[in-house]
Amino acid sequence: MIAGSIMAPVTAVAADTDPAPMGVCNGGWRKNVYAYQATHIGKGPIYKDGPGGTMVVTRTTAETAAKKVSGTAGVTVDYAVAQAKVEVSAEAAKEVSWGADHQYRRDISKKKYGNTQYGSWGHSATWEKYYELPDCRKTQRTSGKVKVVNKAVGFRYWESSS
Repeated sequence: MIAGSIMAPVTAVAADTDPAPMGVCNGGWRKNVYAYQATHIGKGPIYKDGPGGTMVVTRTTAETAAKKVSGTAGVTVDYAVAQAKVEVSAEAAKEVSWGADHQYRRDISKKKYGNTQYGSWGHSATWEKYYELPDCRKTQRTSGKVKVVNKAVGFRYWESSS
């Protein structure tokens, strides 16, 4: 033995096998909405113009954009909207409507086509419903996608080659 060294017992524990602190996970059904990403939720026609020049859209019909939830079971629309209000935007809503007149003007790059569509500047996210075991592991998990509209509306513009 080398003088001055202290030997202590070493205990190796894998991180994923550590028990949860008491009272943290009681088990039971849970639901969650996560991975929010800002997105345009278009509704109505896509206007196309070009190649090149200037695109001017001076009228769009009245429309309503509503939430979209994929899957057959799990998270309700009300829950997804409530979570979105807390986590990403106080203006999240089940649906949003807009009037008939709005002008949009955009220069189109040479040799390109301009495309635009009116809609809500909302969010897409992932929902999940699962059973939480007392050791905090998830089982019987189902998940899907949700789109939550926002009261902020306007045109989305993109360019294409054809």
